[in-house]
Amino acid sequence: MTGAEVENLKREKDRDEEEKSSVKIRAKQRSRERSLAAMEIIDVGEANLLEQMDAIAVLRRSFPIVAIDTEFSGFLRFTPRRAAEECRYRDLKYNVDNLCIIQLGIALFDDAGNHPGMAWQINFSDFDPDVDPCSPASIDLLKNSGIDVQRNRCEGISSVRYAALIREKLFGHHGGAFVTFHGSYDVGYLIKLLAGGRPLPETSGEFITAASGIFNGRLYDVKYMARFCPGLLGGEVSLMKLASMLNVEADGVAHQAGFDSLVTGLTFQEMHKRWAVMDGRDSMILYGLENVCHEIKSASSLGPLRRPWTLPPGRFMIPPPMVCRPLAFPSPYFGGGGGHSPVPLLPPPTRLIGWFPPVPLQHSFRGPCVVFM
Repeated sequence: MTGAEVENLKREKDRDEEEKSSVKIRAKQRSRERSLAAMEIIDVGEANLLEQMDAIAVLRRSFPIVAIDTEFSGFLRFTPRRAAEECRYRDLKYNVDNLCIIQLGIALFDDAGNHPGMAWQINFSDFDPDVDPCSPASIDLLKNSGIDVQRNRCEGISSVRYAALIREKLFGHHGGAFVTFHGSYDVGYLIKLLAGGRPLPETSGEFITAASGIFNGRLYDVKYMARFCPGLLGGEVSLMKLASMLNVEADGVAHQAGFDSLVTGLTFQEMHKRWAVMDGRDSMILYGLENVCHEIKSASSLGPLRRPWTLPPGRFMIPPPMVCRPLAFPSPYFGGGGGHSPVPLLPPPTRLIGWFPPVPLQHSFRGPCVVFM
């Protein structure tokens, strides 16, 4: 065989190898595209709210990990980076009390990291850009991300009118966990939502106590948890930067609540896969309010010293029954009065918190109530 023939055979072999490599790359790209295409973001308004909330309630039985995100109308007070926690909470309370939620994002996962192929973003009609206070820069950012606040005014839902429905469908199930990123504002707007628009508690301690009741003590803040994972810069990065550092990929538009909740959940799952981060020590610790969270946990049966079980890596399912002393505190934050009496949210013998039954959509609460945990 001549030198020219050998060279031709070598070129043909190289072409074959390049073609095989190209086929593998295209196959991988198609697989990734199918995977990303399967993650549908469902817009929820008044027209499809009941249908989609029923679907979420059913899917939660198989996908008990709930990643949440909120979009809202900005900030009226900006908190200095090194502010004390009480200062942080005063600013948080002022902003949440005076501003409006615009979207609530929900993404569901199981303990193996699987998801149902969709996430949801509930659009609220509360915010009127013509009259309500807001941060113009924040509204411009949301508009540039594809959120139509004028359309939400017409087609979105009233947070006050549907608070009881959201409370029942999203929080009316025992087991699993909730995940957020830098979640103090997400939790604040959820407390305001479930309370029918009432102001937040006066102190950060009351705020964390109320949040513990809503989330059954099983809320995880990814930004706080990233502080203890090597190579993540102490968690001092944005959600999208953190996801990129962990090679988390998803298809969508940032600053829309459905997509951000999906990225939050995927990032949490990747962190847990690598470092088994989901532990009782990390539950109910919100970034920026760490000290008060630790104080409340130390004094509460939700704290790690009172928890009679451990969570092996990768397991998020329903924990064993928790026995805790009754704790009553006056609360105007969850409705009540008008003859309503507390009923268990959870079936005996594992009751952790008492809620009031669903109320008529047009009902207006007037008096204080007592919540039992």
